[in-house]
Amino acid sequence: MQFIEDVKAHVEGKTIDEVMTEMRRRYSQYKRLEAELQQQRIRLSTQLPDVRRSLEAVETLVEKRERGDERGTTVKYQLTEGTFADAEVGTPESVYLWLGANVMLEYPLDEAKELLETNVKACESGLEANARDLAVLKDNVTVMEVRDAPRRERERERVFALDARERTTPRPTD
Repeated sequence: MQFIEDVKAHVEGKTIDEVMTEMRRRYSQYKRLEAELQQQRIRLSTQLPDVRRSLEAVETLVEKRERGDERGTTVKYQLTEGTFADAEVGTPESVYLWLGANVMLEYPLDEAKELLETNVKACESGLEANARDLAVLKDNVTVMEVRDAPRRERERERVFALDARERTTPRPTD
């Protein structure tokens, strides 16, 4: 969104209704994009802790393997929503990771660690980019709202004036 220096040149060859329709269309697009960015932020914010937990678990298994620790580890895993069970895990050489869309793949520990580290960085950079995009978008929305406020106020005044005229105008009686 940029400031319109020469309004006359901006509206030249267009009717005021066309200009106002274009401004309302752009405002609607900004609001839709803002909602999409907020949904993306929510999704990334919930995804990041899950990826970090997975990375911590894989790092624990890698450290155990590097120490040569052959003892098993007791872990809790989720069976269903709110239902967890304990399991004894040896020292595995691979893990299974959910990739999304009901896809799970087996990865060697080192590859799994790399993948999860990459995913953590991607989530963090995605959140940073999202915050920047939302800030720019909110600035644009604010500019449009401020620019549109006088028109909305005039419309409100016209409605109040009409209401006042109708109340004060005597009605014919039959």
